[in-house]
Amino acid sequence: MIKFHLRELIDSRELTIRESAKLLDYRFDTVRQMYHGETKRVPVELLDRICEVFECEVGDIISYER
Repeated sequence: MIKFHLRELIDSRELTIRESAKLLDYRFDTVRQMYHGETKRVPVELLDRICEVFECEVGDIISYER
């Protein structure tokens, strides 16, 4: 199962989902869905923005668990 860790990144910086969406310059609904692990697709440009803004690697955002 693919797990998203955007919640941890956002919460660790004490940001709201809306504030994060603005920082990422991305749609609120898309960021909200990823935050709650409800997304089915993740645009590569969103991963790129998350890595840039939160100074992290893709592996910090997404992991695979059996």
